[in-house]
Amino acid sequence: MKPVIGITTDSEYNNGYYYQRLNEWNLKSISDNGGIPFMFQITSDDVIIEKYLEMVDGILFTGGNDVNPHYYGEDPIKEIGRLDCERDEFEMKLYRNAVKKDIPILGICRGTQVMNVADGGNLYQDINIQVQGANSHSYDLFGSYEYHNVDIDTDSKLYEILKVKELKTNSYHHQSVKEVAKGYRPTAFAKDGIIECIESQDLTFAVGIQWHPEVMYNRLPIFADIFRTFIKQCEIYHNKL
Repeated sequence: MKPVIGITTDSEYNNGYYYQRLNEWNLKSISDNGGIPFMFQITSDDVIIEKYLEMVDGILFTGGNDVNPHYYGEDPIKEIGRLDCERDEFEMKLYRNAVKKDIPILGICRGTQVMNVADGGNLYQDINIQVQGANSHSYDLFGSYEYHNVDIDTDSKLYEILKVKELKTNSYHHQSVKEVAKGYRPTAFAKDGIIECIESQDLTFAVGIQWHPEVMYNRLPIFADIFRTFIKQCEIYHNKL
């Protein structure tokens, strides 16, 4: 049986209604590579969160708005972007409870930042202001085209997955991991030193990637290997239950 992968959603207010939404490539990246996608409703209900964790074999923490700096003990600087406190609260709870069960986790962009903050790390609230000499990490057209280089540590899960020491990625973020959470280590970097991947040293599979492979794998198949490996770990987890 294919593993079920829970996927976090974003929220938007439009035409008098609140919508919970998801870029369809997050769904396709799971269904095209061997998993069954399941969209999570944003909720603060502990009972629902626990039930979610009983239903899924892995979690994909997706991209989206900025993480509230309250969670790592800072006041916001003026360059902070849009916040969604309900989503932050939900995902922090979801992550911390998933870790207790050693459920496989993949984080993308904001998802990487949530993982790091939930485990005690912090972020640059705005790379352009806070990192001297930082290169550009975002451009206007969201898509699958390469933007900057990433160097990958050869002693890492990411290297085991991709089998390359360097590749070009897309990039759509102005925040990034600053101090890495205890139990994690950085395993990929942009040329300016910005962390592009973190991996848990304690959990079976918890990998956070700062770029967006979900919109790249269809044109550049190397990125599909990230999802195939993640989904395989989710299948192994399911078979142990």
